[in-house]
Amino acid sequence: MAESGAAAEEERQQADAEMPAEEAAEAPAEGSAQDTSGVGPAGDDDADAPLPDELPPSGDRIIKEGTISLEVKDGEFDRAFIGVIDAARRHGGDVVGSTTRTGDEGETFGSVTVRVPVGTFEDLLVGMGDIGITRSRDVDAKDVTAEYTDLESRLRHLRAQEEFYLGLLTRAEDVRDAIAVQQQLDGIQEQIERIQGRLNVLEDRTSFSTLTVELFEPGAASSLPTEDEPPARPTLARYWDTARDAFINVLGAMLVAGLFAFPLLIALGAAYLMWRVLRRPAPRRPATQEAPEPVAAAPER
Repeated sequence: MAESGAAAEEERQQADAEMPAEEAAEAPAEGSAQDTSGVGPAGDDDADAPLPDELPPSGDRIIKEGTISLEVKDGEFDRAFIGVIDAARRHGGDVVGSTTRTGDEGETFGSVTVRVPVGTFEDLLVGMGDIGITRSRDVDAKDVTAEYTDLESRLRHLRAQEEFYLGLLTRAEDVRDAIAVQQQLDGIQEQIERIQGRLNVLEDRTSFSTLTVELFEPGAASSLPTEDEPPARPTLARYWDTARDAFINVLGAMLVAGLFAFPLLIALGAAYLMWRVLRRPAPRRPATQEAPEPVAAAPER
């Protein structure tokens, strides 16, 4: 057994020595490829790898917006106003708009609109409870992931078309071909700009969330606009007030028109009187009465 094994080993070494140099160099390469693959050729492992021009997944794209109404203590509107601004800045946001008004009884009310990163929106919303008493809360979330992904895919396709037509434009042989290619290129670039603009909007709205905080002191709740308030029932007194206001408006408009036209009427009247004076005919002189000529008598026959 030992002698046969040694003889086999000696034959193998002799065969390796007689192998050409090119085959000897290829043998280890094939062996290493089979050893590293495990399941087949080395190229099979890369079948599921993403193509170089594919973008990484963009993740969930959700637009979050909300409105919250807070009642604050009497005289503490300014403190609450500043508190909302400070809370927004602590969460990485800032103020984008604000309004402040004072009611008939001196109560103050207004609103502050802030934008914060979408990841801190819920924290900011919860923190508003420390500023005042929450009277209403309305939060809207819209998932635009599908639209965003579709726009990205269309943009990739249009970019590839743009590169293709740019290559054709550089190889155009005459002016006619160049004009035809440029027309196609202009249409593609217009679509690219439109899609890129929409992507920028979605990128901004899904990266930052908007929260409008309505603040009001006690007694000012009736001054706040309410979207769900039912329309008031018609009454005769309301129609009377409407008719009275319309009548006063008409009289006011007539008064304004009369005062505006009065100087013009005076100037026109003066011009008319002057025209009549200039156009008046001169007095006629009495005509002298001439004696009638005697009539010749007819000759007697």
